[in-house]
Amino acid sequence: MQFQFLVGNDNGNSEHDIYIDGRLYQQPNVNCAVDQLPWSEEQAPETIVRNLQDNLIVTIDSPSARAGMYYVGKFALESGELIENIQVGVDYKYEIDLPIVNTLAHIAAVAVQKGFAQEGKLPKTIDVAVDMATALPITQHSDESAAKFEQRFMKGPHHVTVHVGKERVAVKVVFDFVKVIPEATPVTFSLQKDEEGNWKKGEIFNDFVQAYDMPKNFNGSFFKNKKILHTDIGDGSTEYPITEGNKFLRQFVHGSNHGAGYAIEEALSEFNRLIHLPDSPRQFFSDVIKNPNHKYHARAMKTLKRPLEGQARQIINNIRKQLTKARNEIDMICVYGGGSILMRPILEPMLKELGDEREIQLLYIPAKFAVAMNANGLNSFVRGKIYSAIKERAKQPVKQ
Repeated sequence: MQFQFLVGNDNGNSEHDIYIDGRLYQQPNVNCAVDQLPWSEEQAPETIVRNLQDNLIVTIDSPSARAGMYYVGKFALESGELIENIQVGVDYKYEIDLPIVNTLAHIAAVAVQKGFAQEGKLPKTIDVAVDMATALPITQHSDESAAKFEQRFMKGPHHVTVHVGKERVAVKVVFDFVKVIPEATPVTFSLQKDEEGNWKKGEIFNDFVQAYDMPKNFNGSFFKNKKILHTDIGDGSTEYPITEGNKFLRQFVHGSNHGAGYAIEEALSEFNRLIHLPDSPRQFFSDVIKNPNHKYHARAMKTLKRPLEGQARQIINNIRKQLTKARNEIDMICVYGGGSILMRPILEPMLKELGDEREIQLLYIPAKFAVAMNANGLNSFVRGKIYSAIKERAKQPVKQ
């Protein structure tokens, strides 16, 4: 059994957003190495296959990562085992094993699901050929680091055993071509084009169209030659790249260790005091913040206000530095990323004021789209003409 997948792969510091064959899969970007399977009794394969991403256990044999058995994503997070994650400011994504292991695991899992759907039973073996676009943070991306990351995938084949209960499926993954681009670049594709390659329209632009009195037929073609200062706010870091059209301007590489995660850390002890608990994990606090109906939601938001203001001020200072460096020759500031959602009530008015005084528009991506901007762009890119042309050129023999 054989499959060919197009993959748009965003290995985030906390979340893994990966498009495989046109569908988005989102999981915590963690894994843990283990010695044995957790199940002692037989389980029906169909119940596991249906939710395979949440029950993902693989054995990896690859030239690019440490061989062994791994729990991946949500299953690793909830296992109680010692987990591996990407340490912001410490790990270089192109050097560590986690992005390789988790990417292989998710590609193999989708292959197993598709194989099961086709045959009505678990196939014994599957071969998967992959074309993939992925990205590195702008502070880590260079021609050398990109080439190294590409080669770690393309130096295959990679053998992945997917454990479905006590049964196994052997999946061989071969990357036909991989292109690694700087993290801001996919967002320019994501703003301009939809998945079919047409100019993007719709809900993502509603606030922007209203704020700047844009025409009713507004679409992504508006962004094709714009000079954009991106503000990609994560959990523990924020990056401030500048792009012009689809081109990333390398002279403006800048990132800082600020984000929503720092505000949550700072607010946690005060939150625990208010709800009369000696201790509660950060994950519990995050869940309360995300759920407006939780009985402690109002108290959580109250404790977060001051720490969030502190982080927002730091982010504004970094944006000012970038604007000064670019002599204010910026058409718009575009804000997205998981951390942008929590910060919006505080950060947006500050940015609007800054933009108005310097004649710069503000595009603050709505919560519904903010997290997967890089993944969406990578998916558009891997399906587009530019990717095909790069692949074609790379495959041509070098002329002597």
